[in-house]
Amino acid sequence: MDGVIVESEDAHIEAEKQTFLRYGVRISAEELHRFTGTTAKTMFTELIAKYRLATTFEEMNSEKERILLKLLEQDAEPAKGVISLMQKLKRRGIKLAVGSSSTRNLIDYVVKKLGIALLFECIVAAEDVTHGKPSPEIFLKAATKMGVNPSQCLVVEDAKLGVEAAKRAGMKCIGYRNPHSGNQDLSKADVTIDDFSKMNIEEATA
Repeated sequence: MDGVIVESEDAHIEAEKQTFLRYGVRISAEELHRFTGTTAKTMFTELIAKYRLATTFEEMNSEKERILLKLLEQDAEPAKGVISLMQKLKRRGIKLAVGSSSTRNLIDYVVKKLGIALLFECIVAAEDVTHGKPSPEIFLKAATKMGVNPSQCLVVEDAKLGVEAAKRAGMKCIGYRNPHSGNQDLSKADVTIDDFSKMNIEEATA
């Protein structure tokens, strides 16, 4: 979802930077981008230990989501061409799902705000998996919920960890180069794009 359906990566980074500042840590966007695609629990747990913070994942994540939702209220734009693409795929009978490392609360907020909730067969959120990306668990659960073999699935990812998860799930993967997602290595993707509005539907569904 983040960085693919909605241009929210900058908002995530800003919310995380503000959260860490409240604990006396001035953290860089570059360090935070290392965790793009994985769960907040993975990120916060590792960084709490690194900076020896007297807090918990639950406290920091709650603070981050409070800040993030305020930021998204002001600015939650879809990626260029992505909604039109999803609508075309839906009309062709292609099943669509969200497999996101964000919480269900945040996913529900975004899909409702963008008016696209009815496009998806299912949503798999951070709470639904034991292991975050690059584990393939999130994508395999989405395939199971849709009743589709993993080999018939195509994942769209803007993050290195997400691409790795897709390939470990035995799925094809489109790497979406989003400048807001940091310098992500998408070399393991089957193909890379930078504009959904220029995407060939026949190629995507072949």
